[in-house]
Amino acid sequence: MAGHEHPSRAVARSTRAMVASPHALATAAGVDVLRRGGNAVDAAIATNAVLAVVYPSSCGIGGDALWLLYEPRTREVVAYNGSGRAPKALEASFLRERGYRAMPLRGAYTVTVPGAVRSWEDVARAHGTRDLDELLAPAQAYARDGFVATDVVACAFALNEDALRSDADACALFVRLGPPHPGEVLRNPPLADALGSIRRHGAAGFYDGATAAAICATLQHQGNPMTLEDLAAQRTERMVPVRLLWRGAEVVAHPPNSQAAVASMVLGMLERDGGACDLDWTHLAIEAFKEAFDARDARFAEPASMEPIDDLLAPAELARMRARLDPQRARIRRAVPDRGGTVAVVAVDGDGRAVSLIESLYTGFGSGIVARGTGVFLHNRGTYFSLQPGHPNELGGGKRPLHTLSPAMLLRDGMPELVYGTMGGDGQPQTHVQLLHNVYERGLSLQQSIDAPRFVYGRDSESAFADAVRLESRMPAEVVAGLRRRGHAVELVGPFDRALGHCHAIALDRARGSLAGGSDPRADSLALGL
Repeated sequence: MAGHEHPSRAVARSTRAMVASPHALATAAGVDVLRRGGNAVDAAIATNAVLAVVYPSSCGIGGDALWLLYEPRTREVVAYNGSGRAPKALEASFLRERGYRAMPLRGAYTVTVPGAVRSWEDVARAHGTRDLDELLAPAQAYARDGFVATDVVACAFALNEDALRSDADACALFVRLGPPHPGEVLRNPPLADALGSIRRHGAAGFYDGATAAAICATLQHQGNPMTLEDLAAQRTERMVPVRLLWRGAEVVAHPPNSQAAVASMVLGMLERDGGACDLDWTHLAIEAFKEAFDARDARFAEPASMEPIDDLLAPAELARMRARLDPQRARIRRAVPDRGGTVAVVAVDGDGRAVSLIESLYTGFGSGIVARGTGVFLHNRGTYFSLQPGHPNELGGGKRPLHTLSPAMLLRDGMPELVYGTMGGDGQPQTHVQLLHNVYERGLSLQQSIDAPRFVYGRDSESAFADAVRLESRMPAEVVAGLRRRGHAVELVGPFDRALGHCHAIALDRARGSLAGGSDPRADSLALGL
C-alpha cells in the first residue's frame, strides 16, 4: 500500500535485550530491569505495572493478563492464563430475571475477579529472577509523585468523562474540575498505597486485606455478589498454546478462553493469497475474519465449558472456510459492538527468553467503578459473557469469559523469530494478521509494517454500526473505493487513529545476533534495547 515507505521512526536495534510498550516511561522501567540483570519476565512485569498507572484507561491492577512465554531452558512456549472468574454466586439467570437480554457494557455485573496481579506473582516465581517489591517500585513512585498526561491519556479521559463522573472516587481523582489536559501532572495516591501493599505482601496484598475488602464492599453495594473467597481463590493457569504451521514457520497463540486463535484461522485460510493485490487481499481478509469470528462466537469460552478447537485449525476445515469466501462481495454479518482498550508488552532478554503479555481493563476505564478508597479501576471483562441459555460462554459462577486478549509469537526452528502483541479488543487478531502479512508477504521492515495503514472490522463507533470496516485515511483510494463496490460499509478515520490499535513487536535475527523492535505511532510508544 502506498504512503508508508518512510517509517514514522527508526527501527530500534540492539544485541542483548529489548522491551516495547505503548508508553516510553513503561518501556524505560522494563529496560532498567534488564540493565540491572533481570530477565524478560521481570522486565514485562515492571513495564506492565507502570502502564497500570500511566495508562489508566486501558489497564490496571483491577484487570486481567494473558501471557505467552518462550523459556530457553526447556525450549518450549507456555501460555499463562491470568483471567479472572465470575463470582461463584453470579449466574446468568440472575441477570435474565432482571430483564437483561445481553450483558451490560459497564457496571458492577460486568466485574469478574481481576487476575493480573496474581499472574505477575505466579509467572515471576516460575520464570523470573526478581520479586514484586523491586519490580513495582517505579509504578508506585509514578502513582504517588505524579505522571504527565499525554495527548493519548487526555483524550481517553475526555472520551470517558461521563462514566468517570458517575463514580465518586473516579470523579474526585481525575475529573472533578474537568478532564485533564495534555501536560497536566496526575497523581493517584490511593493506588500508590495499593501497589505498596503488593510490594510488601506479594499478591496477597491485593487479594486479601484492605484492597480486597474494598473491592467486595464496593461491588456488593452495587449488586455484584463477589466475596473475599472469590478473590482468594484466583489462580493463574498454565496452558498449552495453539499452533499453526504457516509459510515454513509456526504461529503460536494463547488458547481459549483467549480469542488469539482467530488470527491463526485467518492466516490458515489465506495462506495461498499472500500475493494478491492490496484490494483483493484486504477484502478476503475481512471476509475471513467474519468466518473466524462466527466460529469464535459459537465455540470459544471457559476452557472447561467448551470443546477443543483443533478441528478449526485443521487444513481441511480451513480450506472449507476459505471456499465460502466470495472474492467479489461482502457478506452481511451482524457483529457485536466492541470498544476494547488494552496494552501489549513484548520483551526479549539476552538468554533468548521472550514474552508477549497483554493486560487490560477492557473498555476505557473498565467498568467505570473504582474500589472505594483504593484508586483501583475494576475491569469489565464479564461484558463478554453470553446470557444465552446453554451457550458455552454463558455467564456462570466460577467461569471465565471469552477473552479478547491475544498474545502471540512466530517461531522458526522451534525458537522465537517475531514476538508481538497489540491492544484493540476484536481488532487484536486483525492487527496480528496484517502485521504478519506486511512482514512476511509484502517484505516491509518491522516498523513499516506497524506504521502501514490498517483496517479493523466490527469495532463500533458513534457514526457507524458494528459491521462497518474502519480504514485509516492513508489507505489507497483504490482500496477504499473497491471495498465499497464490493458491499463493505466503510468508515474512514484519521491517518493514525488510536482505534486501530497499538501494536508492538520484536524480531530476533539469530543469524546476525541482533534484535529489531517496532513501536506504534498510534500511542506514546517506545521500543528500546540494550
